Amino acid sequence: MIKHLKTFFYPAVLTYSYNHPKELVIEKITEVLKKKATLFTSNDMTGRFRNADTFLINTVSFAYTRGVNYGSTLVGVITESEKSITNIKTKAKPALVFYFLFFLAIILGLFYLYNFLQTGLTTTLCWSLGLLIVGPAICIGFSNVAIYSVRERYITYIDKELKA
Repeated sequence: MIKHLKTFFYPAVLTYSYNHPKELVIEKITEVLKKKATLFTSNDMTGRFRNADTFLINTVSFAYTRGVNYGSTLVGVITESEKSITNIKTKAKPALVFYFLFFLAIILGLFYLYNFLQTGLTTTLCWSLGLLIVGPAICIGFSNVAIYSVRERYITYIDKELKA
C-alpha cells in the first residue's frame, strides 16, 4: 500500500532517449499533437506545448462529466545532450479530483469513527472503516489506471512516431 501511496503523491519520472536532433523531435511531436480527437478516430489523446521544450498530454474521454477531468496529465520535458541524443523526461500527474476524493473519504471516515465512539453503533463503525480503508484505496487505484493510460498514449502515439 505504501508503494501505491508513493505513486499517488510522487509519480515516477520516466526518461526516453531518441537518436534525433531536438528540432526534429519537437516537429514530430507537434505533428502528433495536431491530430484531432473525435469519437470515430483512433486518436484518443490531446496535447499542447506549454513552452518551446515542454508539452502536455491528456487522454480524451467522451463521457459527459460537466468539465471534471478524471484523467492524468503527462508532462514531457525535451532536452538535448551533446551527441545529438534527445531525451524526453515524462511525469504523469493525477487529476485534482482524485486528491479531493482521497481526502474527503478520510475526513468522512474520521467523522463516522467519531460518531461510532459517541453512539457505539456498528453501522457507523462499518462506514468508518469503509471510508478510511476502501475510499482512499479506490481513489489511488483509479489514479494509477489514469497514470498508466496516459503513459500508454505517449508510447502508442509519440514514442512510436519518434522510433519510426
